[in-house]
Amino acid sequence: MNRLAVLAFALLLFFSTMSWYLANGSLNDYLKSQVILQSEYYTSEPAQLVSAHFSETSGITQFESFSLKNIEGLQQSLILTIDSINAQLAEIPIEQLDSPSIQKKTTTLVHIKELRLAQVNAWSENLPSVENSPRNKKSQTNLDLFIERISIVLAKDYPALYPQLGAKIYAQQHPERNEELALAGLEHKPTEAIIETNKAIIASNAAKQQKRLLGKATTRVKISSVIIEQLTLTTIKNNETISLPFKNISLGNIGDENGLASNQLGGELLKQLFTQLSALDKANR
Repeated sequence: MNRLAVLAFALLLFFSTMSWYLANGSLNDYLKSQVILQSEYYTSEPAQLVSAHFSETSGITQFESFSLKNIEGLQQSLILTIDSINAQLAEIPIEQLDSPSIQKKTTTLVHIKELRLAQVNAWSENLPSVENSPRNKKSQTNLDLFIERISIVLAKDYPALYPQLGAKIYAQQHPERNEELALAGLEHKPTEAIIETNKAIIASNAAKQQKRLLGKATTRVKISSVIIEQLTLTTIKNNETISLPFKNISLGNIGDENGLASNQLGGELLKQLFTQLSALDKANR
């Protein structure tokens, strides 16, 4: 397989498996659909993307004109727009991991060297229910609500990676279990934690934990660097509109050496982006 074929194949794996693409259409259409689907799934708001284009010569995928709808009832119809997004594959874009994820099958790790967001526009507004609250400075914004929505979906889908939030969601969904656990705590005295020293058992437990964290995903993705080249953050508060420009904002990396499940990538990227926007918004209010 030549280098260009490897790049095309890697980018296809970047989002999911080959079967959908081979059966239903072009790679560019598939990439476009995945960006929209993941954005809408994690935020519960409509998203749009004009186009996605993979260049075989450069190994770069360019996404054009992304937009995400704001919460209904607020002044601004959109919460986020991005003029263009460039995803650059690493020199060695594919790595096979001996993962315990599915019956000794290997996991494909796709490495994205850099993700660049060219011109980002974001809008911050206080939610209507707290607009006139005396605690206005600490009230929740639409940015905060998007972070909350995304975090809840991630915790439900990947509870091993979000144990505290996952446990909280489980407790809310199963209130009867709280009473059972409380009663059990009264009946049984706490026991001292046992420190394991057997190396074989320690290795076995580590493998089980690895399996628990990796889950069943056979395609995983890591991004070494996410950069916002230009950002305009507009705050709408008390009928006043203030727009502030920012340049060259680093969102860091996404995914450790094991990467993230391909379907998790959109949620983690959006969460990291909205967390940065919220921090900038609060620092400049």
